[in-house]
Amino acid sequence: MAAITSPLTEELLNLCDLTWSSVHKSRGHMVKAALAAKSIIGFETVRAPFDQCVEAEALGVELDFEGNYPKPRRLLERIEEFNFTGRGRTMMVLDVIRDLRKTVGPSAPILGGVTAPFTLLNYLLGPAKTILLSRMNPSVIKDYADKLSASIADYANEMVSAGADAIVIEDMASSPDVLNPSIFRIVEVEPLKRLTSTVTVPCILHVCGDTLRILREIPETGVKVFHIDPKTNLSIAKDLIRGVTLAGGVSTFLLLEGDETKIIEASLSCLSLGIRIVAPACALHPKTPIENVKTMIRAVKNNARMIGNTF
Repeated sequence: MAAITSPLTEELLNLCDLTWSSVHKSRGHMVKAALAAKSIIGFETVRAPFDQCVEAEALGVELDFEGNYPKPRRLLERIEEFNFTGRGRTMMVLDVIRDLRKTVGPSAPILGGVTAPFTLLNYLLGPAKTILLSRMNPSVIKDYADKLSASIADYANEMVSAGADAIVIEDMASSPDVLNPSIFRIVEVEPLKRLTSTVTVPCILHVCGDTLRILREIPETGVKVFHIDPKTNLSIAKDLIRGVTLAGGVSTFLLLEGDETKIIEASLSCLSLGIRIVAPACALHPKTPIENVKTMIRAVKNNARMIGNTF
């Protein structure tokens, strides 16, 4: 059972006497929260970091740490630098991964989280400007994405050297709910391929929403695992994405509000549809009860014979 994206909830942080701000900015608190998601909730993986703004901050974006997750306070007027190695919180995240490796040893897979090139552009320039450029001058966006993919790959490989077993590439801005699939094919598929071809461990791609219209392109990106949202027709998805392992599948809204029976039904449905790594389909809602997530985990473990171990 994996937490592909953020496993944090208010209940978990309260149990650990942590704050939302501190788990993003403090090495020790990030480690403590990552380990608590395993020991308290029951996830078999640990991951760091929990937000998608580490790279943007390292490239000069000013962040607001109020609320649950960091968000841009001031964007860049233009991108003049693409290499963020050793800047911002990147070194702290690498130290966190080293600490996690020392603590869990070989017993648990460690997932290092990076932000995909196109989504990173949204954090650097803002969604409106990025989408407009994607439509008016996609070659510029693709050039930016290509350059960013090299820096992201360097960062990801530093995570691997620190102890990460796999790299999660979070690409929320590429959702067909937001970005036209034809533009995704032009501006993001090749940069993702460049990224995954350089990283030395398996890569997991997360895209939110109904991804049915881009599933045929996912194998081209070179990722080994696709983290899927149940908004996508899962019975169709498995036939469109052959050669790539599916993960996720359980609605975070169901985990937030659903009763035990519905959560079990959804989890078993994912298993029957061939999702080998059943997990929350996105970051857990902060108000999610831990017991609901444990219900999902128990349902999967009780039927573990239906799946294999991907990691």
